Amino acid sequence: MTLPIMDLDSWTLSQSIVVFSVCALVIAIAGTRITRVVDQLADRTGLGEATAGAVLLGGAATSLSGSVLSVTAAYRGHPELAVSNALGGGIAVQTFFLAIAIWSTVVQTWNTRRPRRRT
Repeated sequence: MTLPIMDLDSWTLSQSIVVFSVCALVIAIAGTRITRVVDQLADRTGLGEATAGAVLLGGAATSLSGSVLSVTAAYRGHPELAVSNALGGGIAVQTFFLAIAIWSTVVQTWNTRRPRRRT
């Protein structure tokens, strides 16, 4: 059973433009808010703004749309699309490798800046 509003083939160009504009506005507002939240998280956790921005904004937030697409495609019975999107876009893999690279950089920086004990 398909809801009339979900039947995208029946939408006019004007309706599509309105929906696209509303979605773009929501993304703009949410994007502004999420940058403030990530900045606060960076300050509270001590990770630093560059690290938090790269991992949370660059990795997680930008991969969210691809993840939603893969889950939706799988739910609607299109496993080939779901798998090819996940592998082709490297959603989880790119985020994972980015997080490892950043984490190793943070640990290395922390180890080199930490005062050494005299023996």
